[in-house]
Amino acid sequence: MPPSRSPVHLSGFRPLDFGTRLAQPDAVAWLRRALARAHAGAFGPAHKRADSLYARLGRGESIAARVSAAADYGQSDWERMTLFKPAAGAPWHRPPLETRMALFEETALRLAEAAFPAGEAAPDALVQVSCTGYASPHAVQRVAARRGWTPRVLHLGHMGCYACVPAAAAAAALARDAAQDGGEGRAAVFVIELPTLHLRPEAVADEQVVVNTLFGDGAIRFDASVAERGHALALLGTAETILPSSEDEMTWRLRDCAFEMTLSREVPARVGAAVADFAARFLKRHGLALSDVAHFAIHPGGPRVIESVLRALGLPESAAAHSRELLRERGNMSSATLPHAWARMLADPSVRRGERILSLAFGPGLTAVANLLEKR
Repeated sequence: MPPSRSPVHLSGFRPLDFGTRLAQPDAVAWLRRALARAHAGAFGPAHKRADSLYARLGRGESIAARVSAAADYGQSDWERMTLFKPAAGAPWHRPPLETRMALFEETALRLAEAAFPAGEAAPDALVQVSCTGYASPHAVQRVAARRGWTPRVLHLGHMGCYACVPAAAAAAALARDAAQDGGEGRAAVFVIELPTLHLRPEAVADEQVVVNTLFGDGAIRFDASVAERGHALALLGTAETILPSSEDEMTWRLRDCAFEMTLSREVPARVGAAVADFAARFLKRHGLALSDVAHFAIHPGGPRVIESVLRALGLPESAAAHSRELLRERGNMSSATLPHAWARMLADPSVRRGERILSLAFGPGLTAVANLLEKR
């Protein structure tokens, strides 16, 4: 049976503009030059294979552009790089983790200041989400202190691309708790992902070349409120599962100079094999079937992931329109991607009031998550 309690509403979506916008062919051309420079004088078969894969992936077909907080990817003068420059004990192509995190911290604070402008009423709770950078106190803590706010504060990290779904659920719970305690009943979520800070231009492994060409940076703020505030997406429910025997298919680990991702070629197939049953069981809990869902927010983990989900659910290509559009315009922004999709679906008149949206995302674990939204 469907849950009886009133849903919390997601609204106030504010995508944040920042960084350098890079056409995919230009970004990949930079990576190819960097690869050649990093291995000058020792450009063997493995490097040629990587360069060939870059050439194929850099045509701008699935991804036309990405954004990066690092201006280096748009630079051609190696002497003017700010991230990829020689440092004590490290070659230019392996900037220390400290350098990468300094750029993350500066960018996160600047964007959090923009997301929560002075004069705004204090929310009851603040949630920051990121798996690509850490600093403590983190950006929303610093902004809250500067604004004189005293909310509950939560940071969710290192879950990867699916983190926005449990973050929305956590914000909804915090909003409900605040309302019960006499507060306004509103929690604000700030999602910032800067995966391009962790690209490794010297790497030659196929999976790292794919990572280097897939991910882009993104940030967005949204609210979870007990009260309806104009147009909103009602959060009707959330589900999560870990796919069996899949722990090593995708990993995200801290290394000495960067966060390192491993990404098996089997991920799309593993997702496709599990997603239909997962979605059906989740919807059944709400008294629904797939045919009761009008729209789908599929995390664009890559073209093959989208294709695998569509095929498994028996959906037409049009069901992934918002996901394809985001992937083409911004690449995979990790956990910031789905909130951008929610914002676009809320603003899209073809998504009508009363229609349901099924969100699906995936990440290390392998973990699959879903939420059910209804446009109000």
